[in-house]
Amino acid sequence: MKTTLFLASAVLGCVLQARALDLKAITAQPSADNPQFSNKEAWPMLAGDEYFLKEEWPKARLLILALPGEGELKEGLKLDFTNPASWIDAATGQPADAIPDMETDVILPDARLPYRVFDKGGERSYACRHMVIGRNCSFRIEGGGALSVFGNVWIRPTGQMWVYRTLRLVGNRATFFRQDWPEDGRLKKLHDMRAIVPYTVDDKTGRESRTNPWNDLSTPYMCHFMEHDKAAGKSTEVLGYVSNADEVGVKSGIFIVGRDSRFLTSGPSSMVVAKGATVVLLDGAHCSHGQNQFVSDAGGNMDWQVSDGAEVTGGTPDRPLRRHAYLGLGYSNWMNLPVPRLPDDKTEIPVLPSGAKRYYGYGGYNAMIRGHLIGYPAPGSNARLVVCWQRIVAGGAGAWGRSDEGLVGVFPKILPKITIWISGTSRIENVRFDDLHRGGIVAPSIDTFRKWKNITFGDACLSKDPNELVRGYEAEIAGMKNAGPMSVLEPKEKYTTK
Repeated sequence: MKTTLFLASAVLGCVLQARALDLKAITAQPSADNPQFSNKEAWPMLAGDEYFLKEEWPKARLLILALPGEGELKEGLKLDFTNPASWIDAATGQPADAIPDMETDVILPDARLPYRVFDKGGERSYACRHMVIGRNCSFRIEGGGALSVFGNVWIRPTGQMWVYRTLRLVGNRATFFRQDWPEDGRLKKLHDMRAIVPYTVDDKTGRESRTNPWNDLSTPYMCHFMEHDKAAGKSTEVLGYVSNADEVGVKSGIFIVGRDSRFLTSGPSSMVVAKGATVVLLDGAHCSHGQNQFVSDAGGNMDWQVSDGAEVTGGTPDRPLRRHAYLGLGYSNWMNLPVPRLPDDKTEIPVLPSGAKRYYGYGGYNAMIRGHLIGYPAPGSNARLVVCWQRIVAGGAGAWGRSDEGLVGVFPKILPKITIWISGTSRIENVRFDDLHRGGIVAPSIDTFRKWKNITFGDACLSKDPNELVRGYEAEIAGMKNAGPMSVLEPKEKYTTK
């Protein structure tokens, strides 16, 4: 009898909960599983050529997080999504019998007050198909596990995702990953204006401030690591503003940053594009690092590593550029300003081919391009794939680097000019380079540059003469012991001054 009463109470509670949520209203909204692309109010950014518009998805199980009704909802509510009782099956209005899997669509509903949905730690990994993270919802995988997403993701304003370890975008279909721009418009304005985020100093410590509008509490990172591992020719298209905390691996498929959208990676990390994979930047898109990495001359991480057989393109042949797209790089100590070592710094000092040692000095690259950089402008358009400084001054002495007076005293004096290493087999076409210092393109020789097609230089370059901007490493490393294409070059006067 007690068991019967308990079960009856549990079912009644879930039914009342389902009624309080108004499942019909929730499922009627545009969402990842029910996008309603024809709704112009919900989708003002669509041009009609997006690959994800063409996908047809079979019907799947839809689970909706079981929130209390408005009268019982409390700020700071925490729900364990690994408990099936935390979910309502939208088809029946009854509690779910299992948590989401790779063939399940999930909706974490909008709420008037902030709430958190999380696992209780550990190393478990999870999966879903389509996912909606509603307003005021913070979805968190706080242990060492991963989340694999096989479908679309839509994170509404004030919604948050945090996967402590790895977010994997996988599957054999074209999808979107939409995180709406914050509604106050601040970041979107910075993006559209291509505004510079300046270097700031903390009033109390005198050191570089850790505040950065591209990473504040309203727009936190979505994950620690990210992997894009889709079937060949299948894509994920970023819409809005998406950022992550560390390494990004585009292992396969096509990773697209949509029109007027931004993808940002930070930490001591690289954007690695593997052989056969492609990164596409569309009109007004920007993809970059979030700080300037002052790790060492020859060591540390580069902002971009584009493998042999990989591509970064501005537009595509069927979705050509009508406005510039921006591949952003940080800058390093190209001016070779002296930075003292810390007395207790145990970091190994890089040894140059000449046998000299230098710390935080000239010679590092912001990007290593073994693959191709190609712009696809629309007929009659001057739009280009623009390789440029990422326009965020923070870094070097930031959260993952030094913050002592020695580096902080030097950092603001360095002009934001970039260095990019490009192989002799790379195809470079319809590209504009901005923000180069003299010698900012490191290639086998000037003859390498002469093979490239339709290359221009922006006004922020310290010269527009290719003979000054291209530094040929083959002649410089000739005769050096153990020298190779990636050897750190010695500074020269004309490359280290205005």
